[in-house]
Amino acid sequence: MPKYASIYVDSCSELARLYFSKAMGKAATSMDSIRGISNYPEVTERLNMLIRRLKTLRDQGTEIFFTAHEDIQSVYARGGMITPKGQTPQEPIGVKGWPDMPGKRTPDEMCRAADNVFRIRNVNGKPMMIGYREPLGGGGDYWEVKDRFNAPSIRNGNLPFDYNALAELAKQQTPMLWSPAYIWILYGSFGIGKTRFSLTVPRPVKFFDLDRGTKSIENEVRELQKKEGADSFKIESYDVEDVKDYSRFISDINQCF
Repeated sequence: MPKYASIYVDSCSELARLYFSKAMGKAATSMDSIRGISNYPEVTERLNMLIRRLKTLRDQGTEIFFTAHEDIQSVYARGGMITPKGQTPQEPIGVKGWPDMPGKRTPDEMCRAADNVFRIRNVNGKPMMIGYREPLGGGGDYWEVKDRFNAPSIRNGNLPFDYNALAELAKQQTPMLWSPAYIWILYGSFGIGKTRFSLTVPRPVKFFDLDRGTKSIENEVRELQKKEGADSFKIESYDVEDVKDYSRFISDINQCF
């Protein structure tokens, strides 16, 4: 029996900053430690190692959630944007809308490892998870998504921003495909409510608050804890600018196993 029903990592962008602090040996008080290109491979690999390690918890029945901001990246042919001196710079061969993570390879690697990747945006004034590839402008490019349970067949891919409501719909409409637990990446613009989604996921929850956004749900969490016990929703907060909190984060992850 897993220790937690859900692990919630909020957010990938801030987790990357913690990994940069580790790579640079940065203290929270330092205003002079600046990341360099040489730091990116280490940070990328740490993010990739984490999501793949958490597959073990998923296979034991724990839902894994990562949140991220959204980003638009130009896609270049092999060789990237680098152009020899005196030559015309390459034009991108495409554009992708996907989670905001450092480097060119990280979003692709993370999304490959995840089971469900949904973009969150407002529909008629309410946040919804979008389960189909939406056009990104008019050039034939898209916001990237993926899933394991045929999300486009549920409400035409306009999914409720509530885990329990989505689970009920999936059990009714795609019962042969809905088979949790999953690894989820939920991405969207800032302020869309990605932190609030955590109130709907299976409990008990272990919440890794890297961007210190749980202040927006502290009243609801307090009520949950009163009804279901202090362990129903446990929050760990970190200073992503301090290398010391890297070791604490890794220790807290290991304690989930």
